Amino acid sequence: MDYTSDRLDVKTAKYAAGYDAVCLFVNDNPDTSALWVLSMGGVKFIAMRCAGFDRVDTKAAKALGLSVARVPAYSPYAVAEHAISLLMAVNRKIHIASVRVKMANFSLDSGLLGM
Repeated sequence: MDYTSDRLDVKTAKYAAGYDAVCLFVNDNPDTSALWVLSMGGVKFIAMRCAGFDRVDTKAAKALGLSVARVPAYSPYAVAEHAISLLMAVNRKIHIASVRVKMANFSLDSGLLGM
């Protein structure tokens, strides 16, 4: 398994040659041309890391023998829990403490103590 920060398009699709699958996100551009390059490189499966797949040319994917999968839905509970945990992190100043720990500063001054 290899990762790249490059967005998929017709120019970067060649990086997937020799792999069975690619994992894409909403900013990638899996148009017909990119799908053709993926197919010629041996890719058989496209996994989307998002609920939508409207950017994938599904007709071209089917014609090229590519399977496309996506996240069927996001849990509204998980989204709410994540939002609350972010608010708690801000309230507890975890972001400040994390930066200080990375700098090996373990003192409790500068607003990290409670009221």
